[in-house]
Amino acid sequence: MSWLARAGGGGTLLGLALLAASLAALISVVVELQRSAAAASSWLTVATTLRQGDSGHEGTNETVLVHEGVKPSIGMLASSASSSLEVAATLLLSLALFVASLPLWMPPLLIAVRFYIFRAINGEEGVELPNANLGVENDTFKKLYNDKACDGRSKQANYGLSDFFWYLLAPAHAIHQEHVESSDIRYRLVASATRKLCAVPTEQLQAIAVKHARELFDVKMKKGSWEVDERAVLGSNEDGYVITNLRDLFFPTFERMVYELVFGVNLSDARNKLITRSAENVINGVKGLERRDMRARRELCDLLLNILENTDGATAPGAAGNDHKASGERSNREITEHHAELLKEALSTDIGREEWALFLQGVFFTTGVVQLSEGMSHIALALAQHPQVYDKLSEELRASPDPATTPEYLRWVIGEALRVWPLFGIAHRITSADIKVPSDASSATETVLPKGSVLCFNYPKYHMTGYEDPEAFRPERWATLRPHQANYIPFGAPRNRPCPGERLSLIWMRVFTRVLVEKVHIHSVIEHTRSLPSGGLALLVPKDETLPKPSALKMSMLLGYMRAYEAFASVYRSTMQTFNGAYMLRESQKLQLAQKYFRHYHPFDPSVAHKPCLSNQLYR
Repeated sequence: MSWLARAGGGGTLLGLALLAASLAALISVVVELQRSAAAASSWLTVATTLRQGDSGHEGTNETVLVHEGVKPSIGMLASSASSSLEVAATLLLSLALFVASLPLWMPPLLIAVRFYIFRAINGEEGVELPNANLGVENDTFKKLYNDKACDGRSKQANYGLSDFFWYLLAPAHAIHQEHVESSDIRYRLVASATRKLCAVPTEQLQAIAVKHARELFDVKMKKGSWEVDERAVLGSNEDGYVITNLRDLFFPTFERMVYELVFGVNLSDARNKLITRSAENVINGVKGLERRDMRARRELCDLLLNILENTDGATAPGAAGNDHKASGERSNREITEHHAELLKEALSTDIGREEWALFLQGVFFTTGVVQLSEGMSHIALALAQHPQVYDKLSEELRASPDPATTPEYLRWVIGEALRVWPLFGIAHRITSADIKVPSDASSATETVLPKGSVLCFNYPKYHMTGYEDPEAFRPERWATLRPHQANYIPFGAPRNRPCPGERLSLIWMRVFTRVLVEKVHIHSVIEHTRSLPSGGLALLVPKDETLPKPSALKMSMLLGYMRAYEAFASVYRSTMQTFNGAYMLRESQKLQLAQKYFRHYHPFDPSVAHKPCLSNQLYR
C-alpha cells in the first residue's frame, strides 16, 4: 500500500481504523437482520401449522391451539421492535463512522490513483532530478540546471510534458515566455518586453503594493465587496472576522496591482472579475480542480487585444481586426499616455497584436498573478501556524515602520517560506546535446544524458536536502545561511532563464506581508502543503479597534467549523482532481498542441518572429 506510505500520517491510519469500525458495525447490522429474518420465518411456519390444525382434532381444540399459538408472537413482536431499534442505531453509527473516516483516508488514496492514472496516460516521462544517481552532491543539480545544453523548452520528439503544459496554458501557450525556445527570436523579444514592463522604480512598486494591500484589508474585506460577498467562506470585517481561502482573497488584489503596473490605471470590479476568472481557471486546471473554460480565457484575450489595438489605432502584421471588443469599451481612455508609449516601445511590431495580447495574458495576468497569490498565501499560512514567528515579525516591523525599509527578519521569513513551499513544483528542460555528469561526488563514473532527454527539476525535493530539520519552517536558519551557498533556487537557476519577475515579486511580497501583519491577526488549522489545493483556508481577525472582536469561545467554534469544512472539502477536491486530471491528460493527448505547432513551422526557423499559433483554440 504505497499510497499509505506516501500519505504517511497517523491521520490516514486513524481514518482506516474508523473505516474498519464502520464496516464492523455494518457487518453486525447484516448479521442481526439475517437472525431476525430467520426468527420471523420460523414463527410464520409455526403459526401456519397451528392454523391448519390436525384433521383428527376437534374444532374447539383447533381454536385453542391457534389462540395459544398467537400468544408467544406478541412477545416476539416486542423483541423484534427492540431489535429493529438496535439495528437502526448501529446502522446510523456505521454511517457516522464512515463519513468521519472519509477525509482521513480518501484524499491520499485518490492522490495515489491520480499518480497511477497520470503514469498510465502520460508514461514515465523524463528524468527526475535529484535522483539516486544524480543528487545534490557536488552541486550536480545546479550544474545540470545551468548547463548550456539544458536549454530546450517545448520541442519534443513525441507527445510529452510540453503538450500537457501547453494544453493547461492555452490559449497563451505558444507565446508564453517560459515555453518559447531559447534559440527563437521570439524569446528575445518577449524577454525584452517583460524587462521593460517590470523596470519600474522601487519606490513606485512599493507605493502600488501599499495602496492595494491597505485597500484589501480596510475596504475589500467589508460587506458589499465582491471579495467578501462572492468569495469569502464566512464573515466580514463588520463581523470581526473573515474565514476565506487566502488565494481567493489575494488573487483579485494582485490582478489590480498588475493591471496598474501594465496600464497605469485602476481596474474596475467588472474587469477584475473577468481577468480573475480566466487566470483562476488556469491555476485550478493545473491543480485538477476544474476543467478548462476556454470561453473565460478568450474573453480575457479579447479584452487585452482591445486595449492594445486602441493604444495607437494601428494594426500590426498578422494581428486580428478591430472586431474583437471586450464589453464594448474603448480602452484607450483607460490607459495613461505614459503606459501607452511604454507598450509601443516594449511590444515589437514583428509580432502580431493578438500574440502580444496572449503574451500579456499568459505572463502577467496569469502566471505572474498566480505566483504572487500562491507565494503570499504560503507566507500568510506560515505566520498563522507559527505564532511565535508572527509575534517576532510584528515587533520588528513596529520598530521599523517605513514601508521602504525591509528588516532582516522579514527577509528571513519570506526566504524560508519560499524554501519550504517553493512556487515551482517541477520545471522541465529538454537537452539539445548529450550531457556528461559524474554520478556522485565521490565517483568518476559518468552518466550520459542523451540529446532529447526531458529533465524534470524537482524544486521541493531539492529545497528539502542539505538542511537540518528541512521540513520545519525556521526563518532563523538564514542568520548563518546564504542563498547562493544553499540548495535554494526559488526563482530558478541563475544561468538558465530565471524568473524575470524576481525583483518585483520580492518587493511586493515584502510590502504585502508588512501590511498584512499591521492589519490582521491570522489563524489556520489546515494542513499546509506546497500544492495548496484548498487555496489556504484561514481566519482573519482585523486589528482595527473600532470593529468587534470574537470571544475565545467563538474563536474555538470558528476554528472547529474550519476543521470540519476543510475535512470534507478535501474529499470533494480529491475526487474532482482525479477525474479532471485524467480527462485533461487524455484531451491534451488528442490535441497535442506543441507537436502541431512545431509540425506546422517545420523546418523551424528561429529567425522569424511572426509565428502565431494556429491551434491556440481562441475561436474553437
